[in-house]
Amino acid sequence: MALAAMLGSSLGVVGGLAAGARYFSTTKATETYKELDISADHDDSVQIPDMEGRPVPASASDVLPWTPEWTKWPDYERTMWLNNAVKTLWPMYNEAIAKMAIEQAKPQIDAALKGIPVVQAVNIDLIDLGTYPLKFGGVKAYETVAEEGMLEVPVQWGSNARVRVSARLGFGGYCVDIPVEVRDIQLKARARITLKPLVETIPCLGAVNISLLEVPTVDLALSFLNSPDLMAIPGLNLAVNLGLKMALGTMLIYPNSMTFDIMEGGGIPPPPQGMLTIKVLRAHGLGSAGIGKIDPFVELTVRTGRVKRTETMHNNTHPEWNEELQFIVDDPDTQAISVVVKDDDVLSDTITGVAQIPLADADFILDPKSVVPVAVDLIRPERAGLGKFVGGGVGGVAKVGKGVGKAGLSGGQKIANIATFGKLGGKSEKSDSGGKEAYKVPKADRGTVFLEMQYHPFKAAGKAAAAKEPGAQKANMTLGMSKKSLTQDHKGVLTITLIRCIDLEDNAEGQVDPFVELELDDPVVPNNEVHTSPIIMNEPSPRWNVKYDYIMISATSTVTATVYDKQGFFDGIMSLPKTLLGKKPEGKKKLGFVKIDVADVVENRHLLDTWPLMDSQQGEIEMKLEWMPLQLENI
Repeated sequence: MALAAMLGSSLGVVGGLAAGARYFSTTKATETYKELDISADHDDSVQIPDMEGRPVPASASDVLPWTPEWTKWPDYERTMWLNNAVKTLWPMYNEAIAKMAIEQAKPQIDAALKGIPVVQAVNIDLIDLGTYPLKFGGVKAYETVAEEGMLEVPVQWGSNARVRVSARLGFGGYCVDIPVEVRDIQLKARARITLKPLVETIPCLGAVNISLLEVPTVDLALSFLNSPDLMAIPGLNLAVNLGLKMALGTMLIYPNSMTFDIMEGGGIPPPPQGMLTIKVLRAHGLGSAGIGKIDPFVELTVRTGRVKRTETMHNNTHPEWNEELQFIVDDPDTQAISVVVKDDDVLSDTITGVAQIPLADADFILDPKSVVPVAVDLIRPERAGLGKFVGGGVGGVAKVGKGVGKAGLSGGQKIANIATFGKLGGKSEKSDSGGKEAYKVPKADRGTVFLEMQYHPFKAAGKAAAAKEPGAQKANMTLGMSKKSLTQDHKGVLTITLIRCIDLEDNAEGQVDPFVELELDDPVVPNNEVHTSPIIMNEPSPRWNVKYDYIMISATSTVTATVYDKQGFFDGIMSLPKTLLGKKPEGKKKLGFVKIDVADVVENRHLLDTWPLMDSQQGEIEMKLEWMPLQLENI
């Protein structure tokens, strides 16, 4: 009895819908926009109304919502070339999009049907995009302060597409297949396409973010069991658009959006794994690349382009530094420490010896927080495939205050690793100190540098959030915190991208050779790290695009960026007596500075701005500052 009533009701509803659809489908719209196409420009039978000097009638104004945006707004660019390209590729898109849609939609449909026992299965029988391609009604590009590309693209599609789906319904022991077909989809929408992040690796585009600025206008023909168009029934079209608004509102309608990755992980690199502290102790037997004694300093690199250096020791082939430098380790399996010893000259810096220490399976990586001594044999740059001479300032440098104590390698300490440029040999040899295995390397010919390594892993984000030690959760929540809530215990990594300076003040000769010093004032750490940019010769608006890291600093720190003009050649000649006496010449003129609170970066997550230089009549500096809260692992 119940089954008969259910089947009778179903057949009655279906019959009623079919009869209503057949009746209303015979009605026709009083107006049509067949002439609303670019082909009308080349059709002499289409009459152009004479409207000059007269008001535009309502019949013509009603067409404006359906015209491309570039015909109404001057800030939209025409996209005829793009529409022609889509038209050419549309047959290929038809097959590719249909295949992708079926592959992605079928699992989602099956998952949604698990809670509907009546619907046993839904099969996608056909997806045909038709012969009329999608059209873009123009494009408008926005300039934003963020590193992203933002486009607004109106989309129109008057299609003869067909999508046929079969739904299998089960009633007791009976099953019935009901085919549902959607065809002749008419679509008008405004999409915002955001290209971000922009990265420094080909294809330089991490992901595409798409959102709709308003509920799209949709019209279509809907039928099942080969019935007439059900959308002709009054109210049904409105109901469909209302359902569309509800469905898209939480998915695509701005500010909601969908993101499609172009690069792995959307171009966002994984968080760093740890901090490596390298103490440069001393060097022995350094050879000069020129005539006379050497004025050596050491440059170390872990992250590509993030060079840090020691102080210069004048006229010394056996220098002692005892300086600590800190580096970010992103992936020990792929990264290596580059060691370069240079001779500090007035006009240029000369590479005298190089080496490389792979991090993979290194003792200090395998034994975190332990201080591991390392002796690094240097070889000539020619043997490592490097040039001999490098201009002063190339690559950017960083120097820090002297480290604590006069530590050095004593006779009883073990040399853990010896490494140089090139691939390490597959075999290892036993060293003479305690049986520790050392890498088999080419014979050193440019001296030896003695280092101490200490690796501190970072806590993973989830692990840090669940930490039980006092202040752990608080320190992990620094992103977006207000300045008043920050304390010295909040620590992280500050990355500064020095982009450019604009319209710097020149000297009496009308020239300027600018460089920038970035100095951190950390209330917790007494020795503040200073980064020095490369020197750009004779350029009042220089561009660098170099990055520097300040590691495990307090969120209450301050960064000062000071712009200098390097001394000229004549000034360098005049300062030679000071250099020969072992004194550092003052070969720079201060052009201006800016001071930035790190708390502002923490509060805003990142800053990208242009600041006017203080103590200067002109000039600006553009930088990007990014903050990443991190905690060291307790081992």
